[in-house]
Amino acid sequence: MKRLAKGALALMAMSSIVWLSACGSESKSTGAAELGALDPANPTKVSFYSYSLAYPTMKAGMEQLIKEFNDTIGKEKGVIVEGVADTTMQQYKADISAGKEVDVVQHTFSTLDSSRLSLGFKAYEDIFPKEELDEHLKGISSNALELGKIDGKMYGLAFTFSTPIVFINGKLFEDAGLDPSNPPKTWDEIKADSLQIKQKTGKDGFGLAPNNGWVTEGLILSNGGQVLAKDRKSADFGSDASVAAISMWKDLYHNGGSAPGSDAELMEQFMAGNLGMYVSSTSLHSGMKKASEAGGWKLYGAALPQFGDTPSVPVNSGSVLAVRPNDPVKTAAVWEFVKFVTGDRGYTIITSQIGYLPLRTALADDPNGLKDFVEQNPLYRINLDQLTRIQPVAIWPGDNATEMAKVFTDAIVKSVMADDDVKSTLTAAQNEINGMMP
Repeated sequence: MKRLAKGALALMAMSSIVWLSACGSESKSTGAAELGALDPANPTKVSFYSYSLAYPTMKAGMEQLIKEFNDTIGKEKGVIVEGVADTTMQQYKADISAGKEVDVVQHTFSTLDSSRLSLGFKAYEDIFPKEELDEHLKGISSNALELGKIDGKMYGLAFTFSTPIVFINGKLFEDAGLDPSNPPKTWDEIKADSLQIKQKTGKDGFGLAPNNGWVTEGLILSNGGQVLAKDRKSADFGSDASVAAISMWKDLYHNGGSAPGSDAELMEQFMAGNLGMYVSSTSLHSGMKKASEAGGWKLYGAALPQFGDTPSVPVNSGSVLAVRPNDPVKTAAVWEFVKFVTGDRGYTIITSQIGYLPLRTALADDPNGLKDFVEQNPLYRINLDQLTRIQPVAIWPGDNATEMAKVFTDAIVKSVMADDDVKSTLTAAQNEINGMMP
């Protein structure tokens, strides 16, 4: 009897496991995400880790974004967002490891896969209702929607980002006999104009920091190369096309009137009126404009230069919103915040107060959105035009993403600044990264 009873219990237990597994499988296959009920009388707190809150030029705009949400949708629905200034862009990792609730992170692109694998960030398709998600994503640039995807799923919704822009000092151009309203379009023209500025004014003509990271990838793609293979299983920046692109930059750096220095140093040099052209993100636009007005010169701009007759292929700077809510109610609260900051009002604030691109491009022509702002700041049209051909910046695969990104950047710096052979340097770095691939 005891043996029979034990057998029956075992059979029942096994049946229960099979039934639960089947239910779990069925639930998983339907992909139906359900949100919990929010209560305005008992608001749900959402922690938002943001590196923009730590930048003096971005802090006020990001604080306005959070405050407007809390005062409107948050108050109505029952959500309170608390911003955490992530100065190092690493604090979220430490706090997750310490067991703190980290709900939303303004996350950079390059290490998103590593965070997905080790820190519990979730795909939007897995936690937010499909109909609501699809409806919300309407109006956002289709190219922008691809930027935070890994293996076909959105682990980050593009949030604050830009394409590269060539900031131009109109006075130095005119002093050198150049027309800032007809800026250089190719890298050959960049070199020629840089040399002319140097010769005529004594000032450096061009600035692009070798350690900038993201602009480098656009330069490689524009010449027909690539950084990662299409399947993201190997690095592929040692090709002849990539080597030719970096070799061009090396020549420009040493022989084209280029200024040495880091991004911060080149930015300061440009704002001081001592640099003809500087390649960076539109997030610096407000600072550049104020500097030009204070210095008595006019700010112009140009798109990322191209090789010959082939249009350039810009990549994106900036961040995604990566999320990791731990229950249905928190998921509902996070979803309300995401919808607001990536909606019409959110991007109106992000562009006008911080300087990044509006991913909802129709706002640029909307009188209730950004039409007046874009008309007063025409450089944004350059970036909006580039959205039509943007390609995603590399999201390095696996847990070694940080190390891979560093090897790549170090190789570019060495290739551009040192006497080392570009082909050998890039090939060695490519092989090193491939040895880290998952």
